[in-house]
Amino acid sequence: MDLYLVTGNKNKKMEIERMMNNELKIEFVDFDLIEIQSDNIIEINEHKVKNAFEMLNEKNSQNNKKQIVITEDTGLYIDCLNFFPGPFIKWMQKAIGSKGIYEIVSKFNDNKCHAICVYSIYDGENVHSFKGVTHGKIVEPRGSDKFSWDNIFLPNEFKKTFAEMTFCEKKEISPRFKAFVQLKEFLLKELNKYNT
Repeated sequence: MDLYLVTGNKNKKMEIERMMNNELKIEFVDFDLIEIQSDNIIEINEHKVKNAFEMLNEKNSQNNKKQIVITEDTGLYIDCLNFFPGPFIKWMQKAIGSKGIYEIVSKFNDNKCHAICVYSIYDGENVHSFKGVTHGKIVEPRGSDKFSWDNIFLPNEFKKTFAEMTFCEKKEISPRFKAFVQLKEFLLKELNKYNT
């Protein structure tokens, strides 16, 4: 059984490789995927994973091994903006950056938010999704801005933004890690069934 995770983001890839901890062998592939417009992050990601599976099947048409494709999506839901941008955070980030997001939120009395990460997997028959959620606040940018909005997200009960944290500090509370733990557990069970 071959496992493929679709991402072109080097930072995500590094984080995922560290979270796998040599327990899974996943090949990273980069495709331009069709992303439906919806405010439902699970619906978006499940559509995306099916699209990725079709593209990979075309690419690997000679491969007779069972393939499982994994996609990931992240959303940032800001309370004072009626939970906008949600899954559209990538586009808001590109348009105005972390500083712009902070400046908008700072005009309100409520800076609460939550981040969601969803992994979806598809084997050509069944789709499974795994969701992680972390609650926090939008704060003035602190730390590196190399990883999207990490420098404005302050998790509840912490004094550091995600961008200021080490990998070990962040992984314990990040929505990506929470979702990945569920995904990894599921995949290890599936691989065990497949190999016996």
